[in-house]
Amino acid sequence: MTTPLTLTKAQQKQAYYAKIENDQTYFYSDPIDQDSSKLFILPQSYFVYLTDNANEEFYVAQYKDLYGYVKKIDVTVMNGSPNTPYASASFTIADPEGLALYANPSFTNSMQLARLEYLSIVSTYYGTMSGENIPDLDNDWYYCKINQDQTDVFGYVYSYFCYKQSQIPTNTETFDIISQPVFELETTSTPPLSEVAMAFIVIGVSLPCLLIVYLLIKPSLQKGKFTKKRKPKKQHGDYFEFDENDLN
Repeated sequence: MTTPLTLTKAQQKQAYYAKIENDQTYFYSDPIDQDSSKLFILPQSYFVYLTDNANEEFYVAQYKDLYGYVKKIDVTVMNGSPNTPYASASFTIADPEGLALYANPSFTNSMQLARLEYLSIVSTYYGTMSGENIPDLDNDWYYCKINQDQTDVFGYVYSYFCYKQSQIPTNTETFDIISQPVFELETTSTPPLSEVAMAFIVIGVSLPCLLIVYLLIKPSLQKGKFTKKRKPKKQHGDYFEFDENDLN
């Protein structure tokens, strides 16, 4: 079963918009050029958001809320942010019996994921994919998203029994071309500190240390300053007082 790649968190890298300039640009679920990896054909003249190199042949890309891959030769990387990067279109189910949403663009070799009621509107359309057809009818399928029981379900609806409510206009936005996109951000080295800055750092580190040492020895200094030494008492022997009256 073909399913879109989902990413939990975007990497911190340089990213670019790339314009879809031909009518056979596929959005892939895996960076492999084979039919089983193709999800749908992207609308011509719109953009994909490139976030990295997948390999020599593919970019890692985002289209609306889908994450997947595009071939490098199919898109033109540009230096700018378009106002309308993604095509917007909706369609209505026209079959009175309703239509099934399939995992692949096939009636017979695909799992049925959901059932869309008659006249229900599908507002999230991504692109078109060729698949199995009813004899004498076209083989186009719409790749879309519906919400079922509060869960997003991605799949294909046979286009012959749908009609689009809105046509996709041509996106004329364009920017300067980037021939060699670089996704890795350059790391900036920290310039060396000047002698003045180093001196301030040394002073800033030393002052708290000196303050701590002073607070530790301050009680000893105060004790030596305010404590007086007592003089030793003189020891006297026995003695007699002499009275001059005794001479008379």
